[in-house]
Amino acid sequence: MAGVSTESLKKVETALTANTAVSPDHLAQELFAIADVIDNDGSLRRGLVDPARSEEARAGIVKSVLGGKVSEAAVNVVSTAAAARWSHERDLADALETSAVSALAISAEQRGGVEALETVINELLTFVNSVNGSAEAQSALTDDRATDEAKKKLALVLAGNPDSTEGRILVERASSTPRGTTPARLAESFVETIVERQHRSIARVETATPLTEAQIEKLRAGLSKAYGKELKLDITVEPELIGGLRVQVGDEMMDGSVQTRLNELNRSFN
Repeated sequence: MAGVSTESLKKVETALTANTAVSPDHLAQELFAIADVIDNDGSLRRGLVDPARSEEARAGIVKSVLGGKVSEAAVNVVSTAAAARWSHERDLADALETSAVSALAISAEQRGGVEALETVINELLTFVNSVNGSAEAQSALTDDRATDEAKKKLALVLAGNPDSTEGRILVERASSTPRGTTPARLAESFVETIVERQHRSIARVETATPLTEAQIEKLRAGLSKAYGKELKLDITVEPELIGGLRVQVGDEMMDGSVQTRLNELNRSFN
């Protein structure tokens, strides 16, 4: 999101924080469902983002449509979202989906603190890496002939059968309702939302051979110092690199692999 939508998302996040004292996991499920309704109902979506309507009128639509059907907390969050301004129609549902992910992060924190939240992140990353490493899994999860339930069951297996309720909800969501992207990319965005709440970023590391715990800690410390913030390492082993590391943080790629240097040498002879 950009511009006015980014500022609006902050307002929604503030409303979310004020409404997650009780059952944040239930609130997340409601927000996911409401986002789906908005995605599928063009008339409702346009009414909720119509800048010609007053903030009160847009919030009033939410209360008339959702009142008595979902929790008061959900109505409060969605009313705040509807009263805000959005750069694009889709941004409203995107904001509700992001808020649902944040609600699940809050749920994990309330249940088990940082350790529980780290478990959810690792479960999502297991799913992402399993899907990205298997063309068969990618095909199965994007097959229009497969039911949502079948995709959810496969996704849970690919995620290592998550222990956390939050991890299961997010993996099932990514696999069954990718909203125009792929399940793996959506799950990655869920991870980014969660780590951003902790003022962290993801460093995706590819290594030719497995790293020891000491090497991982040294790498984490060095990268965190270089970027001026704590980084969560997502490490995968890629033997074709031959040696060295490939690290991506955001849009920035650092490639010190032997394979890349060989490729560059080959190009120099062409």
